[in-house]
Amino acid sequence: MTISPQQASQALLDIERTQRRAYVLRGYEAGAPHFLLWGAIWFAGYGLTEAFPARAGEVWIALTLGGSLGGFLLGRAAAARGLVAKDGWRYLAAVGSTLAFMLLTYAILRPGDSAQLGAFPALLVSFLYVLAGIWNGARWIVVGLLVAALTMAGYELLQEHFNLWMALVGGGTLVCTGLWFRRV
Repeated sequence: MTISPQQASQALLDIERTQRRAYVLRGYEAGAPHFLLWGAIWFAGYGLTEAFPARAGEVWIALTLGGSLGGFLLGRAAAARGLVAKDGWRYLAAVGSTLAFMLLTYAILRPGDSAQLGAFPALLVSFLYVLAGIWNGARWIVVGLLVAALTMAGYELLQEHFNLWMALVGGGTLVCTGLWFRRV
């Protein structure tokens, strides 16, 4: 049996589409545990910041270090399952770079209140999700835009209880995203 050049070309396009779809789905599967982890961290971090604002710095340092280690370990597990490349150092470098950027930005802009302090990392993460989505699938973009919209809504409408808003809505969005990404 011989195939025409058009059939061969179509078969190659189908293979390419299938490979791209598999890549996107593996990315969702690998990302799901990270969303669940960071959703829980947002629940705890923003919730404890609402309850104990004077201890917010200590809370976020501990949660960020724990979350970074947890994310690194989740990445290693995903690499062992063949979902992602074995480059955990890149995860730690990305987290470290992001934290350094946030701290340097805080040093320059000097936020005046707790809502400003809490909104900036959420908006930065939203931006990073949108960027990830440009290469890794539309769900990342949806989540980035949703977190940004919810952050701005809370900042504009509920500034007095912004941290509680972010604990419930921000953390809840990340947890729901983790569950959504698991359904590939």
